[in-house]
Amino acid sequence: MLEIYFVAPKTLARLRAGPSGPYLDGFAASLERDGYRGATAVRYLRAAAHLGHFLQGQGGALSDVDLSAFFAHLQTCRCPRSKGGRRNHHTSYGAKRYRDYLVQIGVCQCGASPSKIADPALVVGFGQWLQKHRGAARSTIRQYSRGANDLITALGNDPTRWDAKSVRAYFLERVTRCGAGTTEKLVTGLRVFLRYLIAHGQCQADLDKAVPAYASWRLAKMPKDLTAEQVERLIAACDGSSPESCRDRAIILLLARLGLRAGDVAHLRFADIEWETGAVRVSGKGRYQVRLPLPQEVGEAVLDYIECRPPVRGSDHVFVRNIAPFRPFVRGDGVSNLVRRAMKRAGIVAPAKGAHVLRHTVATEMLRHDVPLDRIALVLRHRGIDTTAYYAKVDVNLLKQIAQPWPEILP
Repeated sequence: MLEIYFVAPKTLARLRAGPSGPYLDGFAASLERDGYRGATAVRYLRAAAHLGHFLQGQGGALSDVDLSAFFAHLQTCRCPRSKGGRRNHHTSYGAKRYRDYLVQIGVCQCGASPSKIADPALVVGFGQWLQKHRGAARSTIRQYSRGANDLITALGNDPTRWDAKSVRAYFLERVTRCGAGTTEKLVTGLRVFLRYLIAHGQCQADLDKAVPAYASWRLAKMPKDLTAEQVERLIAACDGSSPESCRDRAIILLLARLGLRAGDVAHLRFADIEWETGAVRVSGKGRYQVRLPLPQEVGEAVLDYIECRPPVRGSDHVFVRNIAPFRPFVRGDGVSNLVRRAMKRAGIVAPAKGAHVLRHTVATEMLRHDVPLDRIALVLRHRGIDTTAYYAKVDVNLLKQIAQPWPEILP
């Protein structure tokens, strides 16, 4: 496989004769399979050969790859075989990619990660309960478990000894070290954890009420949405025939027309799209699943992307990253970053950036067209009408038409 990237017989012989030689053909095949560009693959292969010579010079072997020592060596590298492969992005990332390949084929062991302190049994049980009975996402479980761990560290491992005074004191001290957003999440997480303990008889009844409420009026702020003209500019900023443009356009149309969350788009699979019925199945928070109509414009954009989508082995996710290795989005963060870049290209200055502003826009636009809140809640997959009211607070343009001037400014 090295012949794909190198032509000179001397270069091929030198690479195959080096310490990394027995594995370079397989590594080259993996790079070609994952869709790396030729120039990038050449640099990665040179980095792999460089790493092998470095380990040999240090008396090590490929079974014990120490990337930290190799990176330190690159700072002052004068190796005759480095071919310019000193401290740069391609050399360091190529070495990492090669180490991952060696781990994959069993040549070396995965690098030892810092030992993680095991969570207490209470927190483990709490996380399992969140996943099984609440359908909580992994990120939510991690966040709530982190707060539960901190509470146990501060108050002790026996919740039966906790009282309202100590819980309240812990909370008031903790919020002095965090912002408003973190405080709101901390209130929710601690209350859920304490209610879990109460339900299992492991702490005093009503102890969750010792966590003070955080003064935050959900409907006090104006909606964070885009105008119809801004949405069209955002979509137009993704025009083009490249795989990246087709992907961005399809994703933004899903967000702007259906009000999906970034995580919904990141986890969308081919089996979720019902082409014959023109619908798409979406699973949101708490495993709450709903079928939404797939507009013609959105369906055509998704099809355009599928036709030029990079091939990905072992994954049925619709949307994947646009750079090698082509892999699905892990979380919704990648989708939100995509929207931010598109907004920057379109020159849109918005009250909020990211994918969620389009969800607010969908709700506000439906309210502007006299769609009842219960119908909006159905589209946005809200279980309570109060949550929908948070997204579609008020039709500002309509209020401007009926607002009366204050008496003080009358002539």
